[in-house]
Amino acid sequence: MEFKMYILIGKGEGESFELEPGKEYTVGRHSENDIKILDDNISRNHFKIRIKGNKYFITDLGSKNGTFVDGKDLSPGIETEVKEGVPIVIGMTILGLGPICELCLKPFLDSAGFDKVVNIYGEVEKPKRVMAIKKNLEFIYNVNNCLMESKDLKEILKKLVNNVFLFFKRIDRCVVITIDYETGKIKNILYRSKNPIDDPRKIFSRELVEKALIMNKPIMVKDSNNCNEDNKLTESLQIMKIRSAMCVPIASCFNIRGVIYVDSLERPNGFRESDAILLKDVSGRVALAMDNISI
Repeated sequence: MEFKMYILIGKGEGESFELEPGKEYTVGRHSENDIKILDDNISRNHFKIRIKGNKYFITDLGSKNGTFVDGKDLSPGIETEVKEGVPIVIGMTILGLGPICELCLKPFLDSAGFDKVVNIYGEVEKPKRVMAIKKNLEFIYNVNNCLMESKDLKEILKKLVNNVFLFFKRIDRCVVITIDYETGKIKNILYRSKNPIDDPRKIFSRELVEKALIMNKPIMVKDSNNCNEDNKLTESLQIMKIRSAMCVPIASCFNIRGVIYVDSLERPNGFRESDAILLKDVSGRVALAMDNISI
């Protein structure tokens, strides 16, 4: 069995390091380390890694900016198992363990718009985007925890609404709508809003939701005051005084279960393409969980 650590994003992107079972390796920016990472934002001696029983274990060495794994910063001095394919964020560098990280994790990072962080000189051009990855991963881990911790659908969806609402700082409202996939009728509406809501049925754009369900893909309106793609949809948003909105289907291979809807009442360009990709990833996980609960 082959054990490797890969640089997925950062200086030296694509480089890999072979690891031998039973041997301990130190990782950091200083040349004295077994594995040197060219990143000024990591510590001289950042963490150590070793293989035990075909498993990877990492120990943070009291690094200044921390070692982010599996949705949390590792506690210094405590050895923690890290599974293959789980990203490791240190400074402005993202590492992965095992060949699976190149097959599964790297494409996800690329599709989310993080494939052009490093320029031709191996320099990180937009460090903030690496920090955005860290936040995105933390969001996905939080949602995954919700899905694993409960088998009660309403509890899962309520936590989903809260996680989405807290993650997307530019939104005024988040709504999760479930539908009966046989009749297409709305079953449940769960929401969270910055301002009090008199009628939950008027908290979202029905035209936007219907379009996302019919097309079964994310639909985004960046600015309802400057959009000529769909006059009926644009007019409905203007009437409801919604400036920007996004709707992502909750769909698995078997059924369309509902949608995740977010909007901003006054802010134009409240969402990016990467936001839609991230919500699509999360909605797919939620749909699979809903299928399993139904079964």
